[in-house]
Amino acid sequence: MIRSDRRSEHRPQSASRRSVRRPALWLNLFVLFLGLAVLAGARQHRLRLDTRFDRIVQTQVNSPYQLAKVRSDLASMALTRESLGQELQDRLAMARSFEAAEFYLAIDTSNRKLRLHFGPAIAREADVVIGEPRVVTAEGKRWQFVPLKGGVTVIGKLVDQPWEVPAWAWAMRNAPIPNVPSRVPGGLGKYVILLPNGYVIHSPPSPHSPLAGAKPGSFMIAEDQMRAIWPRITTTTRVYIY
Repeated sequence: MIRSDRRSEHRPQSASRRSVRRPALWLNLFVLFLGLAVLAGARQHRLRLDTRFDRIVQTQVNSPYQLAKVRSDLASMALTRESLGQELQDRLAMARSFEAAEFYLAIDTSNRKLRLHFGPAIAREADVVIGEPRVVTAEGKRWQFVPLKGGVTVIGKLVDQPWEVPAWAWAMRNAPIPNVPSRVPGGLGKYVILLPNGYVIHSPPSPHSPLAGAKPGSFMIAEDQMRAIWPRITTTTRVYIY
């Protein structure tokens, strides 16, 4: 009797296991193929994006401002939300100029190079001396020169123009400031490209100038290099400093 009771206890369990039906084979295969299709579609989408980005970068391989560099540079910068937005706008504006059939200047402050571009092609490259940012004080006055970054437009050009020496130029040399400003031929250089807010791109100052080297916060290139790019610079020329 005891053995008979044990058999009767096991029978309902076997019947319960047989009552649970497995999903049909076709349903399992459908789910499997659906998953594979989703993965394949995602992979193809990623490949299309990568191919598109690589094509953009390859077309700009000769440019000093490659689109690939934008990502790495911005990622490594300690920028606020506002300054990041401005930096990105400036860099994208320069990237758009790659396709424009016009001349523009790019100043690479990291590698200290000035490049004249015509669209995506580099027409001329020159070493650039960057005036160090600094604060000059003298006789109760204070002049602050900060680094220039971003995109600006040329506002004028000067050639063989006497320079009315500002007070800060004498103060930088710890020299007394004259009561009457003096005018020095070539004091800022034979060639001067004017940028907004007092910034300039200039050739080396004459030996008679109190300024020795680049104007603080501005840019200086050799006179022969300036002479070469001079005809291509107008008041519509864009300058990108990065």
